[in-house]
Amino acid sequence: MKKRNLIITFLTGIMVLIAGGCSSTQTVSDIGRESQSSSSKELKKLRVAVQNYFLSSSVGYMVENNIDEKFGLDITLVEYSTGAEQIKDIENDQYDIVTIGAAYLEPLSQNQAVLIGEFIELKGGNGIYVRKDNPALKIKGFNPTYPQVYGNLDTLNNCSILLKKDTTQQYLGMKWLESVGVKSDKVNFVYENGDFEQLYDRFLNDEGDVVVLSAPSSYKAERQGFEKVADIESLHMKIYEVLLATRTAYEDKKEELVSFIECLLYTHEILEEDMNKKIDAGVSWYEAHGQKIDAKIIRFECEDKIFITKDNYDLEQFGESENKYAEYMATLGNISPLVLDNIENNIDSKLFETAMERAKTR
Repeated sequence: MKKRNLIITFLTGIMVLIAGGCSSTQTVSDIGRESQSSSSKELKKLRVAVQNYFLSSSVGYMVENNIDEKFGLDITLVEYSTGAEQIKDIENDQYDIVTIGAAYLEPLSQNQAVLIGEFIELKGGNGIYVRKDNPALKIKGFNPTYPQVYGNLDTLNNCSILLKKDTTQQYLGMKWLESVGVKSDKVNFVYENGDFEQLYDRFLNDEGDVVVLSAPSSYKAERQGFEKVADIESLHMKIYEVLLATRTAYEDKKEELVSFIECLLYTHEILEEDMNKKIDAGVSWYEAHGQKIDAKIIRFECEDKIFITKDNYDLEQFGESENKYAEYMATLGNISPLVLDNIENNIDSKLFETAMERAKTR
């Protein structure tokens, strides 16, 4: 397997590590589909920014198994700890495309990037948890629109809520309060500036009455006996992990970006067809980044996070989720309403549509 450079960015600085690739025991030769041959042409280079969380595991599987070469690409993974760190580099020519969560708003608002794909749909994984003695558990379905959601004003008044600001977790937490008729000035927000594990650790140490978590911390919370009062599904929310192209790549590397999306759709089809492969890909990705996560927890994550394929996605809804999120963040004062047009104008489905068309005719 060809060697690849891994550029690892940490919060405290940037270290460059040149690492040799290694052979994978998983192959794609058994898929039985005709693949594009790249043997007679030079591979086109593309730098993909990834995170050490599940959202980048399918890209890791793609590279580990040389699937990128079948689509004429030579991908270099550029690794970051968080979405915030990825965004800091978006104009520094460190990568061409990034797999990212909700941190996409700032670069879209500043015309620094273009959202060109939705590649994972979150059916779960983000949840709101309380201890077993929390009074909110006594009230279920206060709002009949959300029959599986717990809490009301009487049980939540003046409670302390742990969460991370400017994230889909904040979005989830605020939608929960809204759904049960609780205004934000009736509760106390405690924001965590570190990662989600630190947020969960604070809750474990008896801080806060409520905590809003993402996977895999949310699954740990359930296994450790905390009760879920709301989640993405019970609040009827639609959230995606997305693909952002830098402005330069969007203008100069359209063909490479389309090939990458097509390759990712193909990889997703492999993994969605075989849950064991999907789980193994998640386990391998976490372990490669120093995280020992129980395979049972990763199974939950695999079930809750659906890899987008050519067969399970409706192109007509492209961008709707992201525009709704932006509008909601503007109502919270997290972003200015004046940048909403920029965000909408920097969501472009054309490359994704082209990749989908190619995938469906393969």
